[in-house]
Amino acid sequence: MKKVFAKINLMVALVALVAIGGIFVATAMVKAFADNKPVTITATILETLTLACNNATIPNLTAGTPQSVQATCTVTTNGQNGFNLKVNKTTVGNDATKTLKHSDGTTWITDTGSGLAAFDGTTATPVLWGTAKGLGFRVGVVSTTPNANSLNPPAGYAMWGNDGATAEYAAFPVTAQTIYNYASYASAASTISIEYKLDVPTTQKSGAYTGTVQYTATTN
Repeated sequence: MKKVFAKINLMVALVALVAIGGIFVATAMVKAFADNKPVTITATILETLTLACNNATIPNLTAGTPQSVQATCTVTTNGQNGFNLKVNKTTVGNDATKTLKHSDGTTWITDTGSGLAAFDGTTATPVLWGTAKGLGFRVGVVSTTPNANSLNPPAGYAMWGNDGATAEYAAFPVTAQTIYNYASYASAASTISIEYKLDVPTTQKSGAYTGTVQYTATTN
């Protein structure tokens, strides 16, 4: 009987060892280590900008009766700080006060000195038309995105006046000046209305006149 019990105890001991060994193995397989590392992803979206402006033909006029025409410039940009639009004349008479030249190649229409001043980028130069003579321009209130036709003037004062009887005009500058500015992101294209207005003295030579001005749009 003692031998039988001894064998049984031995078997139990072996089973226990196996079980214990199994526990050790299982514990070793379950144990794991963890670590993490944040990854920063960066990207830069480049600015793009396009500018499209219409040519303008002022209706036939008789001296003393001004005529005007509306045209537009459209700026499309994804710039985060918006854009600004500048203009300057590129055909210039010998004293820099002229924009439109006769087809004879020598006769010009004088823009300043008869009620208009070359735009200097401030609220000082646009004025009511009155009896002005020469080629003038203004930015229309009907412009879309950004706001009206303001260049951040004093409160209650629109840089170019309101469309209609209180509209204000200036002559084109030789040096590019900002005529329109928007300092925020615009998700849609911005269409700026430009009005060109012309009157001449009765002594102005009849015929066809042409000239060019240049618009430049840049991101802020």
